[in-house]
Amino acid sequence: MCCVAVTEETASAEPVVHLLADRADLLEAVTDLRWLEWGHAPEPIDRNWWHAATVREAGRSGLPMTWVASDESGALGAVCFGRFDIEERRDRSPWLLGMIVRPDRRGSGIGRLLLTHLETWAHRHGYQQFWVATGGAAVGFYQRCGWRIYETVDRDFEPAKVLTN
Repeated sequence: MCCVAVTEETASAEPVVHLLADRADLLEAVTDLRWLEWGHAPEPIDRNWWHAATVREAGRSGLPMTWVASDESGALGAVCFGRFDIEERRDRSPWLLGMIVRPDRRGSGIGRLLLTHLETWAHRHGYQQFWVATGGAAVGFYQRCGWRIYETVDRDFEPAKVLTN
């Protein structure tokens, strides 16, 4: 008699965070999250531009680097850490870039999970102060996470709040 044990690998119900460089299978999903959220004027509207930017920002050992949160349903959100964001403020670095959470998972802690992961990595690698430029409801999110408004930058298409940790 021969017995074979069969086990099923269960997918994690809890979100996990990885470097996007280590999860190339999620590259298209992260591209789509970004493109669907920001792929309209005045930002570039071409999905190929967003794909190229996502690939370019998927560094492993140097900035820019992108982290992706995922669970068994796929990509839940992503955040990038890069040298520069807005042209008006190239005098400071580094910047948190492209924080995005899948619409059906907003308010569930994914953004905070990504931000905490990025902040921990940044502090371990000697980055003490970093920046984000954003607007709308995202300003309140960063403030709830302990960030403070540093200034408002008037831009041609919309003002941006610049916050720092």
